[in-house]
Amino acid sequence: MRIHDKLQMLVIVGVLVFGLLAYSLAFNAPTSFPEGQRFQVGEGESLYSVSERLEKEGIINSALFFRGWISILGRDKAIDLGVYVFTSKAPLGAVVAKFVTGPDEPLLSVTIPEGYTTKDIAEAFKKAVPTISVDAFGELVQKDKLDGYLFPSTYYPLPSFTEQDIIERMRSTFDKEYNANFGDVAYPRFVPTQQDVITLASIIEGEANTPKDMKIVSGILQKRLENGMRLQVDVAEVTYRKSGIPEQPISNPGLVAIDAVFNPIANPYLYYLTGRDGKMYYSKTFAEHKKNIEKYLR
Repeated sequence: MRIHDKLQMLVIVGVLVFGLLAYSLAFNAPTSFPEGQRFQVGEGESLYSVSERLEKEGIINSALFFRGWISILGRDKAIDLGVYVFTSKAPLGAVVAKFVTGPDEPLLSVTIPEGYTTKDIAEAFKKAVPTISVDAFGELVQKDKLDGYLFPSTYYPLPSFTEQDIIERMRSTFDKEYNANFGDVAYPRFVPTQQDVITLASIIEGEANTPKDMKIVSGILQKRLENGMRLQVDVAEVTYRKSGIPEQPISNPGLVAIDAVFNPIANPYLYYLTGRDGKMYYSKTFAEHKKNIEKYLR
């Protein structure tokens, strides 16, 4: 047999073997298929990570074939978030079809704005997940002292999420964002701990609206700390009675407010207020501050 004929034969055999393998993968479920399995696709997952998990959990035999099939169907950039339930054994083709059709339980969407209190957060999640208890949520946060560490963002809870599931997801998001943005940044002189940073940021979140005003207010408040003055901010009544930064955050601040603590704008002011028009007005002395009160608030 000539070399050309041998090569041709090898190609034919290879195509047949590949075809048989593809047929087996497409129409035969894995022998260890986990019937009743609930498979969740979460936020930020890629087709690669989904396919590898499917193979690892015994739902498909080949992550590579799954990715190829999904890509051919043009769904490689559009796998829907949610839970896919496999009540019985399914071959690769049926698994692909399920992912093309969409999840059995779509993920819900809950957006938590900067400055939300723990109660605000619990109530927002309860609208999406009715089984959540606002009181139980608050008790867990208080027990673990996590006020201020529930990061404002958009979350995609499942209907089966518990209060603890949500709290853990928000705290892990806080750790990830904080470490990425401020993990190597030195603490300000008069804000020496992470707890102090988050508490002061929560106050700034409530006192100012724009990034620039937050940094100016941060400079004023840190100057008050340096001068031994009480913070005396309306969003935290305790600051009128006690000196220093309060022990606990009053809300859950976002990155902009936290950044303002680390990067205050130096300024000559000691006082500020928000006028009826929503703008902030600053003054160097208490006498000037009283005039601003008369002008912009009365």
